[in-house]
Amino acid sequence: MKRPSRAAIVHGFFVLFAATLVARAAKVQVVEGKQWSARAKRQHFFASALAGPRGEILDAGGNTLVESREMTRVAVALPEVRDTAFVIRALHRARVDADAVHAAIARRRRWIELPGVYSTADVASISKLNGIHLTPVLQRVYANSTGIKRIIGSVDGQGNPLDGLELALDTLLRGDSGKVKLARDRDGRALDSPDGWTDQPKQGATVVLTINHALQDICERELAIAVDSLRADGGDVVVMNPHTGEILAMASNRVGRSAFANTAVTEPFEPGSTLKPFVAASLLERGKARPTDVVNTHNGQLELDGRVINDMHKATALSLADVIRYSSNVGIVEFGQRLTPRQKYETFRDLGFGMPLGVPLPAEAAGTLRDPRQWSKQSSASILMGYEIAVTPLQLVTAYAAIANGGELLEPHLVKEVRSAEGKTVYTAEPRVIRRVMSFDVARTVQQMLLAVVQEGTATKADLATFDVAGKSGTARRTSQNVGYTAGNYTASFVGLFPGNDPQYVVLVKLDSPKGGHYAGGDIAAPVTQIVLRAALAARDAALNREDLAASEKQATSQSPKGDASTTNKLALRTANEGPRTNPESYDPNGNLSRREAAEAPKPYVVDLPAAPRPAPAVVTPRPVPDVRGLSVREAVRALHNAGFRVRLLTAASSGTSPAAGTIAAPGTIVQLVRPLE
Repeated sequence: MKRPSRAAIVHGFFVLFAATLVARAAKVQVVEGKQWSARAKRQHFFASALAGPRGEILDAGGNTLVESREMTRVAVALPEVRDTAFVIRALHRARVDADAVHAAIARRRRWIELPGVYSTADVASISKLNGIHLTPVLQRVYANSTGIKRIIGSVDGQGNPLDGLELALDTLLRGDSGKVKLARDRDGRALDSPDGWTDQPKQGATVVLTINHALQDICERELAIAVDSLRADGGDVVVMNPHTGEILAMASNRVGRSAFANTAVTEPFEPGSTLKPFVAASLLERGKARPTDVVNTHNGQLELDGRVINDMHKATALSLADVIRYSSNVGIVEFGQRLTPRQKYETFRDLGFGMPLGVPLPAEAAGTLRDPRQWSKQSSASILMGYEIAVTPLQLVTAYAAIANGGELLEPHLVKEVRSAEGKTVYTAEPRVIRRVMSFDVARTVQQMLLAVVQEGTATKADLATFDVAGKSGTARRTSQNVGYTAGNYTASFVGLFPGNDPQYVVLVKLDSPKGGHYAGGDIAAPVTQIVLRAALAARDAALNREDLAASEKQATSQSPKGDASTTNKLALRTANEGPRTNPESYDPNGNLSRREAAEAPKPYVVDLPAAPRPAPAVVTPRPVPDVRGLSVREAVRALHNAGFRVRLLTAASSGTSPAAGTIAAPGTIVQLVRPLE
């Protein structure tokens, strides 16, 4: 057999090699084509997840309280930078922190994450520079209100909720993440891909709160002024609609404390005399007393179970109505002895004390209400005076709302509505009655007692010239850690119903440890309530029904009440030289009732005179806008308010006022106070 030539062997080898290449190519392109194509895509393209924007939070009027905005983070890759000096100058022009680049260069770092986030417009000029890497992020932008932040809460840099409604409603507010395909260049940098989005990010739901922004601003401003001027440790203001349970405003202020401490729901306190109306309601509801029933008040001092109970207004005897009017500790203890310990406990338990109310705010406190089996000998009297029981401001407002609406305890709510990303309403809050805690007649009777407290009792400083206000003041001693109650340390509070005869608001004002000569709730908390109500009346929209309000306005003239025969006989028997006297049925330390009774004495002719004319309004003239440069924001706002102007806070790169300082403007003009970016 003829052996193949060397040329044939070489040709055969090349044929076999070619066949092998063809077979391999066929296998790669036909059999394994899809696998290699997918591998190539993985190398040249990648999917990047982008969180969907969190939903907006609005106030009851539709004003935005918090929203998500797309911002940009800036990073510098130094090995890619061709001209370092040029890049640093460009960063300076774009108002990006170039000092961090200098520091990183000194430490020979290759990748630099610049602090802060920037708007797309701010960094547009540097987006094409070599070595500059821009990453879009979503940032929460809040209304310029510390109180709103306490309610809403906050999120961290990655968009995770930390506290407040952001945390409680995270499942609603959190958007659905989307995925986008990006291409890589030869250096691994991301480029836009023609494939675009594989899954579009979806925005979270929009939450509408019951908070009225104008009323919230009023409460925050007046609370801050009161805490500052009284040198108090802090305070709270809560406003509720008693017919729906809507929380209209919730302001908290603590000196030296975290800006996000929502103490209106997290810090219980001993309410003091503000609990006395509920004791009266329990007595009336159980038929154990009438408003005119009189008890011996021992001239303002009673020794009971080894303790001495004192009254500020001393009297030998008081009716139940006057016990509430003049906040008699002795009187409420004497009347309270008609209730068993279990009945006292059930009275406060049914009002919601000692349990959370269920508002969507983290760390809501339940307060303290101990079972009678845990009471000491003195507890039965202490709880009647508002001690040995702790309630949150929101719990106390909710309980007073039952008096205002005719006896029903309503569930308080902070969320008015929830809307999907498409704008469809998926939830609407409705008033929810938890239980009836007193009859309608008892609620109205107690309401009349509270009207007398403001008209002639311990809280006359809450009264308004044009509308009746009902309410009750409280002054409770405060404890210090490990030392018990301390002298000169008080909680001053006042809970008001406005208008007094048909309430639209229940307002609580509480001040912790005020300094100075005045500490009584009727002296310092009641006036703050009056100022809040006056500002709400002057506001364009403060959740008031103006039509119903007009029907509640005080009349310019009032008819003298007709006395019954027994009253007329008593007045007729009083001789001219007796002067005013203390009537056990109606104790009157300020002489208000005595003067009124004297005016009602039988006379040949009785003429109803109109109320004293109001003084002519002062002439208001335009005045210059004060120069507030160099002042803190609080000091600047106070200076502008004292000059007669309204203030709107803005944030910008520069500071100042608009109109500028020195501009002549009419009182009441809105001055925009611009504070610099932090």
